[in-house]
Amino acid sequence: MTRPRPAQGGGGLGLLAVLAVALALRLPYLTERSLWYDEASSWQTAKFPLSELWQSVRLNVHMPLYYVLLKAWMTVWGESVAALRGFSITFGLLTVSGMDRFARELYRVSASGDDRESGGRQFGLMVAGLVAVAPFQVFGSIEARMYALGTALTAVSNWLLLLLLRERGPRGLWWAYGASVVGLLYSHHYGLFSVIAQAVFFALYLVWLFSLGSLSEARAVAANGAAVAVIVAVVYLPGLVLLRGQTGRVQQEYWIPELRWRTFWGTFSEFLVPTHGFDFLFGGQLVCAVVLISCLIVAVRGRRGDNLVLASAVLPLLLAAAVSTIQPIWIARYFRFAHLFLLTAVALAVWKLTRRSSVLRAVLVTLLFGVLVGANAVFWNYLDIPNGGGVRQAVATILAERRDGEMIVTFSHHQYVPAKYYVSDRATLRLLDSGPLFWGSHLIRPADLISPDRLQQALGRGVWVIGTDPVPGEQPVLAGAVLSRQHVFRYYQSLHRHLYVHRFVIPNRPSVQERPGQ
Repeated sequence: MTRPRPAQGGGGLGLLAVLAVALALRLPYLTERSLWYDEASSWQTAKFPLSELWQSVRLNVHMPLYYVLLKAWMTVWGESVAALRGFSITFGLLTVSGMDRFARELYRVSASGDDRESGGRQFGLMVAGLVAVAPFQVFGSIEARMYALGTALTAVSNWLLLLLLRERGPRGLWWAYGASVVGLLYSHHYGLFSVIAQAVFFALYLVWLFSLGSLSEARAVAANGAAVAVIVAVVYLPGLVLLRGQTGRVQQEYWIPELRWRTFWGTFSEFLVPTHGFDFLFGGQLVCAVVLISCLIVAVRGRRGDNLVLASAVLPLLLAAAVSTIQPIWIARYFRFAHLFLLTAVALAVWKLTRRSSVLRAVLVTLLFGVLVGANAVFWNYLDIPNGGGVRQAVATILAERRDGEMIVTFSHHQYVPAKYYVSDRATLRLLDSGPLFWGSHLIRPADLISPDRLQQALGRGVWVIGTDPVPGEQPVLAGAVLSRQHVFRYYQSLHRHLYVHRFVIPNRPSVQERPGQ
């Protein structure tokens, strides 16, 4: 007689242990890491009233769901750095749990034999563990951005798709799947690639049913799928309109470079150690080789669930590459949704190769986790948080040294938005109005700006400048100003690796004092 309850309990304890590891890897330097521009833009967008929030999203290149949910989260938990990043960490843990459920279901529909439950628990914990410790996924859930929300919805939607096909589709399960797909589509544009991969798998599944002669079952599945597809398409129509407008913005102003082999290998390098650069191209080639071999192993005599893994892992990469031949859109961090299934493909390959040798399986699994744990160490060492205080430390230094009435100014919105978060209402902060913004107009309002004439007048009292220029005195607006103080700060983001803080003053010039909030 079997004893399912203790086995399920053990599986539950195993998942709790995996979640504990995932949380431990996502908590270091939670508040010490300075918010960078993208994170601060999330905060600023979520702070806008809903009408302004929508307008800001329309002028941006992302979808609105994350910002709306973050706004609600901030209402409950506040706007601290811990709260902002805690929102992403929460979805990061949900991703780990969702991939455990997906992997268990995958094992049920793909494995043969009598060990589907126990084997499914082990395989689910393996996949969840890989997601928990993979630095690429860790990075996606420690920043105040939408990627962890997207990975959670990707995991859930893929799990529900497998589940509803195995259980022949209870109506409520179909609608739950449709809701997760809509959520994914409104979380990030790359979610569309993941949904297309699911649709391709679904179509192939229908073909398989017809080939078996299961006509009535195929018709029932097709009818339910079509109903959900129609509802999803209708709900997604505003998103398509938004996508069309944002595509024009990308073509005019966005900064994504053309896809080249260096970029391609660099992406796979970041899949292992996300260093925001191409510091490990040979490693990227090795990672690509491991992934390719794993996908080939999975494809050989692959069962129906295996095909969903392959579609969800490979198709987003192929679709992004195809679109990039027209308009560059290839950015490594956008592949976090597909990365979940690249990890799953590697886990499946290990499982298939070691079906008859538990010792070899233990060795390969240990090696795989060892590599990822070591990559985590490299990743955190690369960030070098103790020596990279960024805008947080720059603002703290200015507030400690400034005199009453001295203004803080930035010449770029990249420094202005995070500085605005840290300055709050403790000083007057302005962005120099130097003409139309190349980017950032979705975040900047007239009250954020200061004209060159007003800045010249403020220099009589003293102005602190935050920027990436080691010699900002060459700026025409600072003509005649005397540099009286200078600080240098490192940042862990390559967007502005070094920050410079200068205090300028024009002696004996009458000044205009602005109060905070003016």
